[in-house]
Amino acid sequence: MKWLVSGAVLAAVLAGCGRPAEAPSAPLRLYCGAGLRPAMAKVVVAFREATGIEVEADYAGSGVILARAREDTSADLFLPGDAHYVDRLQELTGNVVERTTVSWFVPCIIVAQGNPKKIMSLHDFYREDVRVAVGKPEACQVGRLTVQLLEKSGLDPAKLTAKQSLTVNELGVWVKMNDVDAAVVWDAIAANLGAAVEVVPIPKEQNIISHVVLGTLSTSPQPDKAAQFAAFLTGPEGQAILRASGFRVDEP
Repeated sequence: MKWLVSGAVLAAVLAGCGRPAEAPSAPLRLYCGAGLRPAMAKVVVAFREATGIEVEADYAGSGVILARAREDTSADLFLPGDAHYVDRLQELTGNVVERTTVSWFVPCIIVAQGNPKKIMSLHDFYREDVRVAVGKPEACQVGRLTVQLLEKSGLDPAKLTAKQSLTVNELGVWVKMNDVDAAVVWDAIAANLGAAVEVVPIPKEQNIISHVVLGTLSTSPQPDKAAQFAAFLTGPEGQAILRASGFRVDEP
């Protein structure tokens, strides 16, 4: 009898060994504007700790992630620097099933502490003694918006001599490192640079605000988890992380 019991146990163990283990689910794939990285990197960690769901974020300029999300047949989430790109992705693919407001970006000029070049407005970007950097319009929202800001101030973007970057983050680093004298960045980027730079506000009547929207995509293999992330990001915990990271969660 003892031998029979042992055999039964062994048979059960062997049967269990033949059963494949449940494969872990793939991480959610989030295409995210580089300017949002200071906050979103924290949100991704907090979301994983709260839910156990992994999120794989691809950070780049909004124009760059638009191209990537367009070609990705299993993308879950799309968070560029402005609603314009979510609308554009919908036009190109029809894959956007839900839009959720996340934040707002207010453009500003950043310069070295003390503003040694006395830069007071976008008009000063055209001075010969001022080294300027802007975002590349085709690659990132801050670059696309800078063109509009210059035109709104009666300036010709084509006549501006400027170093160009693919991300707003790099523009901030260039000013901080004194590679350039001035750049247009988001207020959140300036806030994260802190005392390393000084902010020159763009007057309200001359400014253009970016509306940051999360697109949930129909290509998502895990729509329920993608919806969980959207709810977390726009819920109390996600919004608190954004606010603490210098991002506007209330419309300006």
